[in-house]
Amino acid sequence: YYTSIPGSCNFETQDQEWTTVCGLTQDPTDDFDWNISNSAVMGQMGPHTDHTPGKGQRFLYVNSSTQKEGNRARIITTKFFPASLGVCRVRFWFWMLASMQTGILKVYTVEEHGMNILMWSSSRNEENKW
Repeated sequence: YYTSIPGSCNFETQDQEWTTVCGLTQDPTDDFDWNISNSAVMGQMGPHTDHTPGKGQRFLYVNSSTQKEGNRARIITTKFFPASLGVCRVRFWFWMLASMQTGILKVYTVEEHGMNILMWSSSRNEENKW
């Protein structure tokens, strides 16, 4: 259901096409990049499959093992979302492999004057699953 509603993305794209297909872009001011991968490439470092039912295999990821504390990987939407009265939702699945290099996953909204407002964060995944 969630992969067929407007605005959804399952990252089953080639190379960097996810930025166009998903309406997302790599933040040019961040420190390292998000990439597309699958379980075969990630090996023991990540999930065995993505969260989507059926044949989905690809997911967006960052490799934090070679980064310094304080570095950021950031994606942003390419379209503005109009103000709403409690009806706007962001739904996503995440997998954070517990390690010393794992940082904090944060979701912000950016208001019209550019101020970042923290909406949600997680410093770890309680279990190794989506």
